[in-house]
Amino acid sequence: MLRKAIAVVVLATAAVFASGTAANALDEPRVPENVGQYFAAGLVPRLVELFGAKAGAEVVFDSAAKVGGIHRVLSWTTRFLSGAKTDEPTRLTNNWVAPVTAADGTIAGVATVWINPASDQPELADFSSGPALATALATAPAGTLIIRDDSRSAWFATDGSTLTPLVSGSSGVSAATTPADYQRQFSLVAPATAEPASNRGLLIAVLVLGIVVVLLAVFVLLPVGRRRVGAKVASISERVAASGPPLVTEASAAVTVAVPVTAAVKKAAVKKSP
Repeated sequence: MLRKAIAVVVLATAAVFASGTAANALDEPRVPENVGQYFAAGLVPRLVELFGAKAGAEVVFDSAAKVGGIHRVLSWTTRFLSGAKTDEPTRLTNNWVAPVTAADGTIAGVATVWINPASDQPELADFSSGPALATALATAPAGTLIIRDDSRSAWFATDGSTLTPLVSGSSGVSAATTPADYQRQFSLVAPATAEPASNRGLLIAVLVLGIVVVLLAVFVLLPVGRRRVGAKVASISERVAASGPPLVTEASAAVTVAVPVTAAVKKAAVKKSP
């Protein structure tokens, strides 16, 4: 009985670990039928058209080239990149990748196919020549999805809990980590803050404005004021002249005449006196 109980416990424990491993593995999203058909029949002719006739090319494309396994490309969500806590760090993109091998077995590179929104048809979007990326994608652990981090030129494989770097790029990740640790790594980098503008510049601007106002008052406003005063004086003079000779003219004349007469009288009085 004890042996049976131990066996049951061992089997149950193994089942728990097995279920946990299965839970961590992610299913590859289904490849749309038209995308699969393009990889199978349309990709190689397009590569031959673009690269097959190039002289000196490292890989000569022909109809015997083969396309490997297709992977749907994921990218980080905006919320994840902002450093916020989220249960959905990745999202599906409109891109699928697959390695391409020449007839002689040489790895030519990795082709990226997308569905053109304008035509709603799959097309070749990009081709990364050389074996580096193709080899890296081939090392992705089974049951993982491919993440492309464009901002850091990095490629990762994830099973939902583990993040394995395939191409490190500028991410600084060289060993397996977790999405949370990766997010923490770049979200802790403080963004550069702009220095506050100096008050000296504002003071100089105010001084220059004050000088302009003073010059405007001296060279524009004062001459205008003088012209206005002169015009008013001239207007008053014209009105006075139009109203006739001044009333004090006769009195002024009388005073003028009276002065000589008085002087004559004084002289006569002097002569008569002994």
